Amino acid sequence: MKLRIHGTEAQVTALGSGHRFAVWVQGCLRRCPGCISPDTWNMEEGYDRDTDELAEEILNSGCDGITISGGEPFLQAEALSDMLTRVRKKRDMGVIIYTGNTLEELKAQHSEYIERLLALCDLLVDGAYVEERNDGKNLRGSSNQRALALTDRYQKEALDYGTRDAYVELFVHEDKIRMVGIPSKEMLDRMKKIHW
Repeated sequence: MKLRIHGTEAQVTALGSGHRFAVWVQGCLRRCPGCISPDTWNMEEGYDRDTDELAEEILNSGCDGITISGGEPFLQAEALSDMLTRVRKKRDMGVIIYTGNTLEELKAQHSEYIERLLALCDLLVDGAYVEERNDGKNLRGSSNQRALALTDRYQKEALDYGTRDAYVELFVHEDKIRMVGIPSKEMLDRMKKIHW
């Protein structure tokens, strides 16, 4: 099965506890003003990955858990469920998913694949990004977003969301530098002033 993604990064620490394998999916219909990732909106961009190959890459990464963001992960609930099921057949890795939808909006869709993906998710960070409510706190974009522990695995971590200052980490590759994490509004404003 194919998953349309924007990118991946191993050994991420800014998107949840431990060392995480981050997957950014491609495609988002919400298009929140001030979004840090507008390059993930267009479903025609990005690239396809086979879910079985991506699952093997995650399993071989040495990471403790998986964080999925985007874009909007629940637009590709079937493919993500397939990939996570493949991972969990071999190793019980914790899963955090960021979504622009609320949990209530997701459940109201009565989708078999959305329900399947929610069942594979340990911690859901839900809600649209609201630029005016970016309070610069950790692991969330704006204060309206919730960290919902859907299993017992990340209950302690859910209580930590929004309690400390936000931070980001940089990953340097041959052709790009990837910023990972959720920057504060002040950091975003400073970045807009930088001319590369």
